Amino acid sequence: MNLPPIATRRYVKPIPDDGYYLTQSCVFGALNPAHEKLVARLFDLLGRRWTTGGPGVGCQNTCCTGMSMHGSVMTPESQLLVVARLWALCAEAGFENIAASCVTSFATHNECAELLHTEPGLAAKVDAVLFKSCGRQLVVPDHIVHCSDIIYRYRSELSRFMSHRLVDVGTGRPLKVVDHVGCHYNKLMPRKSVGGSEYCDVLTAMIREWGGAEVDYPERRHCCGMGFRQCVIRPNRGFTVACVRKKLESMAPFAPDLMVTNCPGCLHILDREQWAVSQLTGVVYDIPVLTYAELAALLLGWDPYELVGIQMHTVPVEPVLERIGIPASGASPYLHERPLARQGGGAR
Repeated sequence: MNLPPIATRRYVKPIPDDGYYLTQSCVFGALNPAHEKLVARLFDLLGRRWTTGGPGVGCQNTCCTGMSMHGSVMTPESQLLVVARLWALCAEAGFENIAASCVTSFATHNECAELLHTEPGLAAKVDAVLFKSCGRQLVVPDHIVHCSDIIYRYRSELSRFMSHRLVDVGTGRPLKVVDHVGCHYNKLMPRKSVGGSEYCDVLTAMIREWGGAEVDYPERRHCCGMGFRQCVIRPNRGFTVACVRKKLESMAPFAPDLMVTNCPGCLHILDREQWAVSQLTGVVYDIPVLTYAELAALLLGWDPYELVGIQMHTVPVEPVLERIGIPASGASPYLHERPLARQGGGAR
């Protein structure tokens, strides 16, 4: 994807080279717990300084409350206080940059920073309530980035460590990879993302650098359908399944080999709702879905089960590993019957 000069100038964003305070994701932690450990391990491999949590009992990382606020369970004022506490923990640890692993957290932190910047007197109010509630002071971070931004910045450096490429070892052709960028990264915060909503390059740049071919298709930027009121409230779940079906039907003619995403919700929905689509329509797509960190880890040769946790996925990842030439060592304790058992990409 070649960005036009105007788009390049418009959407270049500063990505700090070091000193990241990782804010953890409630969705990743519950549904794909290996991801954040992989991000940290990648930072270590790159020699980057990072930390998470905080000193003392009760000072650990917390959810950003984004899901609760968007679901009208919490107020924006409460969210500001929770985020301000995380910023205070970042400053106490001696770090200046927030690195969110969740796209909703990324948007939440940026929204709070904009509110404090644009609303007169708000920062002083938040500072006073923060001190009263937990004895901390408001310190706005220098940068708020998503962890995929950092891997995007260091994609070439990571490539030098990789023992595998996104290439079919049998045919020598690049694997065809769909990028799915979380809406709260490039749509909710277009000026804070790499390439904005129109030319978002944060994942496709990794795909190209690591040997794959990006797939363009009509519904490329369509939402996965997770929302918060859709997937959680049972009567609304039909909308979620419909969104996944729309995307799968649109990409199927291009026969993608896998999807890669930077959003915990998108990973969950695009992977697990394929089973629901197959049950409703009888069509099996079997397109594996990976996060950018899982993809990088697999190409680095890290153990697919012990470190990456591909057994947590509904759509089997093993067929893609075989084509890349990655041995599935230690697989036997994890192999079990999965809802989607057919191999390969494209509709059946």
